[in-house]
Amino acid sequence: MRLLAAAPSKAPIAALATAIDPGQLMLLVPDGLSPSDPGVTAWLDAASEVGTRMVVVTDSQFLSMGTAGALGYAGLVLPDTIHAIGTDDLVSAVRAYTEAGGKTFLTFDFAALTLNGNGVPVFPIPKSRLSDLAGVDYVLYDKYLDRTTGLGPVTAMRSTLRELLVPPGKSQAYPPAGISGAPAGVSVAPLSLETKARAAGGKRGVPLLDAAGVTEREVLYLAPSVSDPGGARGFDPQQFQMLPSYSVQDRERASSGARPSRMVKIRYGRAFKGAAPTRSTRASLTSSGSRPLVASDDETENASAPDVLLPKAATDAGPDELHAYSGYLLGYLIYPSYQTEGAYLGTTLATSPDFGLVAGVSRFGAGTVMFVNLPLTYLKGRTDALPMHGFLSYFVKNVLDGVRLSAMPKAVPGITFNWHLDSKAAQAPMLALEKAGIFKTAGTSMHMTAGPDTITFGDGTGFDLDHNPTAQAFLQRMVARGHSVGSHGGWIHDYYGTNVSETNEAQFLPFLVDNRRSVDGAIGRPSRDYSAPQGNNPKWAMTWLESQGVVGAYFGGHTGLGVTRHYRDGTLLNPSLWVSPVTPFGNYATFEEFQDFNVPKADVLGWYQSLIDFSIAQNTARMIYAHPPGAYDWMDVMKGLIAYAAGKGTSKFKWYSIERLADFMAKRNQVAWSEARLDAQTTRITATHPTSLDEMVWMLPKNRYLKPTNVSGAAVSDGGAYWLVKAKAVTTMNFKVKANPAYSSS
Repeated sequence: MRLLAAAPSKAPIAALATAIDPGQLMLLVPDGLSPSDPGVTAWLDAASEVGTRMVVVTDSQFLSMGTAGALGYAGLVLPDTIHAIGTDDLVSAVRAYTEAGGKTFLTFDFAALTLNGNGVPVFPIPKSRLSDLAGVDYVLYDKYLDRTTGLGPVTAMRSTLRELLVPPGKSQAYPPAGISGAPAGVSVAPLSLETKARAAGGKRGVPLLDAAGVTEREVLYLAPSVSDPGGARGFDPQQFQMLPSYSVQDRERASSGARPSRMVKIRYGRAFKGAAPTRSTRASLTSSGSRPLVASDDETENASAPDVLLPKAATDAGPDELHAYSGYLLGYLIYPSYQTEGAYLGTTLATSPDFGLVAGVSRFGAGTVMFVNLPLTYLKGRTDALPMHGFLSYFVKNVLDGVRLSAMPKAVPGITFNWHLDSKAAQAPMLALEKAGIFKTAGTSMHMTAGPDTITFGDGTGFDLDHNPTAQAFLQRMVARGHSVGSHGGWIHDYYGTNVSETNEAQFLPFLVDNRRSVDGAIGRPSRDYSAPQGNNPKWAMTWLESQGVVGAYFGGHTGLGVTRHYRDGTLLNPSLWVSPVTPFGNYATFEEFQDFNVPKADVLGWYQSLIDFSIAQNTARMIYAHPPGAYDWMDVMKGLIAYAAGKGTSKFKWYSIERLADFMAKRNQVAWSEARLDAQTTRITATHPTSLDEMVWMLPKNRYLKPTNVSGAAVSDGGAYWLVKAKAVTTMNFKVKANPAYSSS
C-alpha cells in the first residue's frame, strides 16, 4: 500500500447520489484519491463480503455535507494507510459527527499526521488529535519516537475472537502472565507441555518472538516515519502465506521414524528489540455478549475480569479463556499497534500484552466509536484480511445492528473440505475411504497431482493418471456423486511445490498445463477449482489459472477467512478468481501433521466440531484440507466429523466445494441493493440482479426490526435472532420493514 502524500492525483471520485441511503457506510478518503486505489477497493470488497454496503466519501464531500448530512448514513469508516494525513478541519468535523450521534470506526494511523504552517506533514504534539475519540492516548511520537509502534501478539477472550470471525484453530490459548505478560486482571494456566517447557527455560512462550531472540524483558518495535506513520511496513506479514506446507517427503520421513522438523524462517524487516514499555493502557477483557456493553463514565479500567481456566480440551468447549491470533506453522502471530496510554472506559475487545489497547467500543457524546489499533488496510494487502473483515463485521452486527446480505447460498452455512491427492500412495487409502462411505456426501473438492513422479523426476511414485484406469474411474465416480474434481498443481508434487517461483514461469508452466490436461481428460470436462502443492501459488500461476476458467483456488494466505478476493502485494489480483484460505488447528492442519506432532484425536475431532458450530453461529464457511493416507489412519475421526455435520441437518449445514462457493460469490457480487427511508419508522429495501436473485438472503436483526411486510419476490422466515428474507428466482425484490419500538441504539 502507498501513502497518499506520495501518490499522484488520479481521476476524482464521482459525486454522491442525491438521495442518502441510510444503510450505507461512508468510507472517508482524501481528495484526489482514485476510487480504484487498492486501499479503497480493499474496504469496498470487505464490506461486500461481510454483507453490507459502503460508499466512498472524500474529505471535501464530508465537510460540505455537514454533521446533519453525515448522520443520514449508517456510519463512518476512517481507514488506515490511505488516509494518514488529516487537516484540523477534517478532524473537527469527524469529532462533531460522532459527538452528535454518529457511529465511527476509527483505525490505526488515520489522520496520524497533520500539516505544519508550510504544508509539510508532521506528527502532532503530543498525541493523535483523535485520542479523545479512541478513548486512549496514541500516536505518542513526540514522547517515544522510534518506539511509538510495537510489534507483538494480539489477545482477546476466545468468545470475542469468534465474534470477530476468528474461527477455532486460528487462535490459541495465551500463556500466563509469568511467561508473556497477559493483560492485568486476567490469569491463564499453561495449555501445553511446549508452553510449560518454555516457561521452565525462562522464555516468553511466543514462538515468533522466541525466534527473534526476544527475552522476557524485551519487545519488538517498528519505527514510524512521515512516509510510514504507523511503521507497519517495516514488517511484512505476506511472508506467512509463502510458508511451505507439509510435503510427501516430510510424510515419508516421519513414517520412517525420523523426527518431524518444521523449521520456519521469518524475516523481521526493520523490527528491532527494546525494553518493554511500562505505562501502556491496561484494560480488562470480558466474555463477549451479543452486543458491546459500553462502560458508563463512572466505571474504570480496573473492573475485575472473570477467571480464565484451562479448557477441558483444545476446542471451544468449557469456560471462556484468553486467546491470541495464531497462524499455520507459526504459533502466535505478531501485529503492529501503537503504544497506548491512559484509562480506557469502553468495552475492550482486544489488547496487546505489552503495548496497550488494540480494539474497543466506547461512547463519545451521543455517538459510538469502535477504535481498532491495527493497520487493517496494510494487512489485507499483504494477505491477512481476517482482521479487517472481522472488525468490520463486528461493527456492522454489534454497533450498527445493520441489515446484511448472507455470504452463504440460501443462508445455509457449512465447511469446504479440500482433498489433496498428492501421489499414488493415496490411491489405496482413497478407495478404502470410498468403500467406508466417507465420500457418500457430495460437495467436497478433490485435487490430484497427475504425473508419474512425486518427489523428483523418475521416482515413479506418482498417480500417472494418463495410464491409471483405477484413478480415472475414481475421479469419474466422484464427479458423478457431486464432488468437484480439479488439479493439484504441478505434475510432480514436491518438485513443483518446492521449486516453483515468480521467476521461473517458463520452466514450470508446462507442469500446470500437463496436470490440468490430464485431470480434465479423466473427468471429461474443464476443471474449475485448484490447489497448489505445498500452497505455493506464484502470481503468474494464478493469472494463468484464471485465464483457463478456474474460478476458485486453495490459498495459504488470508488464513482463517472465508471465500475472498485475492489481495496480495498491496493490490487486488485476479478479480474473477476467488480464493478459499485454509483454516488451521493451531500450528497444524492435516491428519499427517496431527499424527506426527502427537495432537490427540479427541482434540482434532473437538476442533472439527467447534468449526462446524462456529460456521453455523456466524453464518459462514471455512476451508479445511486433508490427504487420504492420514484420513484413512484416523477413519474414526473422519466418521465422527461426518456424523456431527449430518446431525445438524441439511437446512443448517452443508458441505461446499471451492468451485460452488466461488460461483456463488461471483453471482452475489452482481447484486445491487439499497435502503430508502419512507418515514421515521419505515424503510424499504430493494434488490436487483441481472439474471436471478435466487439463493440470496437478507438478514435483519430482530432487536432492531419488526417482521418485514409488503414482500415482493421473496419469502420471510424466522432465523432465530434474525428475520431472513429469502429471494425467489426473480431479478427484482423489495420489502418494507418497521423499526422495533423496543430498539435502543445505545
